[in-house]
Amino acid sequence: MRTEALTRFRSRGTTWAHETYGKVSDALTSGLLYTVLFATIAWLFGTSHVMIISPIVVIFRGKRRKYFSLALIPRIIVTLLVLNILAYIATLHVILCIILNAIVPFLLVMVQASQFAPKAYFGYVMTFVFLELRPLAFDEFLVQLAVTAFAACVLGIVLLIMRWQNGASHDPEAELADSLETLATVLDRLAEGERSRDLAQEVTKLERAFDLMCFNSRSLFRRPDRAGLRYYLYATLFQRAVYLLSDTAWQQGDESDVDVSALHDIATMIRQVKDARTPEEHAVVRRCLLMLLDMVDLPEGRIRIFFRSLLHMLMIIVSGAPERRRHLSWRFEPLRDIVEGFTRGIDPDTFEFRFAMRLSVVMVTTCTISLLWGVDHAYWLPLNAFLLLMPSYEESSHRMRTRPLGTAIGCVVAYVVSHVVREPLEVYVFCMIMITLVYCCAPGSWIQAIYSTSFALMMCSLTMPETTAMALRMFFVALAVVIVVAVNRWVLPSRKDRIYQANRRQLYEINRTYWEFVLESIDRHVEIRRSADMLSDFHLVYEEAYAYAQSLDDERMREHERRYLVRLWHMFAEVEQVEYLVQSGELSDADLGVLRHIAERLHDKVVPAQTGCLAIDLINDVESIDLRYALTHYVENGQSIALL
Repeated sequence: MRTEALTRFRSRGTTWAHETYGKVSDALTSGLLYTVLFATIAWLFGTSHVMIISPIVVIFRGKRRKYFSLALIPRIIVTLLVLNILAYIATLHVILCIILNAIVPFLLVMVQASQFAPKAYFGYVMTFVFLELRPLAFDEFLVQLAVTAFAACVLGIVLLIMRWQNGASHDPEAELADSLETLATVLDRLAEGERSRDLAQEVTKLERAFDLMCFNSRSLFRRPDRAGLRYYLYATLFQRAVYLLSDTAWQQGDESDVDVSALHDIATMIRQVKDARTPEEHAVVRRCLLMLLDMVDLPEGRIRIFFRSLLHMLMIIVSGAPERRRHLSWRFEPLRDIVEGFTRGIDPDTFEFRFAMRLSVVMVTTCTISLLWGVDHAYWLPLNAFLLLMPSYEESSHRMRTRPLGTAIGCVVAYVVSHVVREPLEVYVFCMIMITLVYCCAPGSWIQAIYSTSFALMMCSLTMPETTAMALRMFFVALAVVIVVAVNRWVLPSRKDRIYQANRRQLYEINRTYWEFVLESIDRHVEIRRSADMLSDFHLVYEEAYAYAQSLDDERMREHERRYLVRLWHMFAEVEQVEYLVQSGELSDADLGVLRHIAERLHDKVVPAQTGCLAIDLINDVESIDLRYALTHYVENGQSIALL
C-alpha cells in the first residue's frame, strides 16, 4: 500500500513539475519576446509605437507549439500590415470608425474562428483594435506602419526558429504510420474476441484527432494540399471503425455467423499500407487489396460493410487517388466557392455569427466613444471591452467579475510601487517583470488583471499622476463592464444552452445535406474531400453537443438528449455507408434508380414518418443486401428519434 501510494505521489509530482516547467518556460519565452520588441521599438521608433507588441506576442503564443507551412509567415506579415492600414483609416472620421469596426472584427471572426477554435481571431482583432486606439497624424502613421513591419518580421523569424525546433520532434509520416498501427492492433484484438470499451476509445481518440486536423487544414480561400487530403482519408477510415465498434449487434455478439478472423486479414493489409513506400510497393498492396475483396465472402451485416468500405479506403490511400486529386493543382478556391463558403456561415444560429455580431457592436460602441470623447487614456475603454468580451458567455461573465477585482488590487500595487520605483529605467524593468508574470497566469484570472493593471499604470506614471491614472483605469473598466453586459444580454447571446440547440439543428442539417450529396454522387463523381468535410464537421459538432448533454444535471433530460444524439450519429453513419456504396461502383443501375427516389424523400424529410413513407416502402425494392441493410438501419434509428 505504501509503495503504491508513494508511486502515485511521485507520478503526480512529476506531472505537476512538468506542467509547471512548461508554463514557466512559455511565460519566460513570451516575456523575453515582449522585452526584446519593447526595447528595440522604443530605441528605434519611440515608446509611443509599442501598442503592436501585445498582438504580436498573442499570435506567437498561438503558433509557437504548432508545426505550420512556411507560407504562413508572409501571410501573417501581410495581414498585420493590412490591419494597420485599416486601423489608421478608422481613426480619420467617426463614420469610418463605425463602418470599419462593424466590418473588420466581424470578418476576422467569421473567417478564422469556430466553436472548435473559438479564439483563433484574437491576435488579429487585437491588432486592429490596439492600433486604432490612438489617432495618429499621417507621418506618425508611416512610422507605425514601419514598426508593424519590423515587429512582424521579428515574429516571423522567431516562429521559424520555433518551427525548426518543433520539426525535430514532429514527423507527420510517423504519426500517420502510428495511427495505422493502432488501428491494426485494435482489429487484431477484435478478431481474437475482445469487446472492451478501451478499443472503441482508442479508435475514437484517433478519429477525433484527424477530424480536428481536417478542420484545421481548411481555408476559405485555398484548396487542401496533399497532406490535408490524407487527413480526410484517415478520418474516414477511423470513423468507419468507430461505428463498427459502437454497433449494438456487434457489441452484443448477435452477428454470430460472421467469421471475425477476417479482421486479421484487414489488420495485415493495414500494416502493408503503412510499410509501403515506393510506387511499386503501393501497386503490389493495391493488387492484394483487390484480391482480398474478391476472395472473402461475408454475410449481410455491419462487418461486411465495414470490411469492404475499409479495403476500398485503403486502396484510395495507396493509389494516391489520382482521379480524386485532379483538382488539387489549383492553389486557390474559385471565387464562387469562396462566396458560397462564407455565406453559409451567415446564419443567426451559428456560434461564429452570433459572437461576430456581438464583437462588432462592442467595438463600434467603445471605439466611437473613445474617438469622440478625447479624454486622456479613453482608449482604455475599447481595450478593456475587447478583453472582457469572450466567445463563451460563461467565460465573459467570469471576466467581468475578475477584471474589476484585479484592476482594483493592481491600482493599489501600482500606487505603492510608484513611491519606490521612480526612475524611467526602473519603471521599464518593473513593467517587463509584470508582463512576464501576465503570461504565467491563466487568461482572464483576477491575478492576471493585477499584473496587467500594474504594468499599465506604472507606464502611465511616467507621463501623468498615478492617482489620475488609477481613477481613469477604474472608470473605464467599469464602463466597459456595463457595455459588455448589455451586449451579451441583448445582442444574440451565446449561452451554452443556445449553442447546444444550434448544434442539434446543425447535426440535423448535415444529415440532410449528406442526402443531397448522395443524390449528386449518383449522377457524377465528386471529390472525397467534400464528404470528408461533412464527416469532420458532424463529428466535431457532435462531440460539442454530446459533452453538453453529459453535463446536464437532470438525469432524465441527460439520458434523453444523449439517446437523441447517438441515434442521430447512427443515422449519419448509415448515410455515409450509403455514399460509400455509390462511390465504390458496387450498385446496379436499378438500385441507383431506387436509391435516387429514396434519397430525394429523405433529403426533404431526414426523419422518416412512421407510416405512409414512400422511402420506407422502396427499401424492399433494393437488390443490394449491403444497401438494404444500411437503409433499414437508417430508418430504424430515425423512427427511434421520432419516438423520443
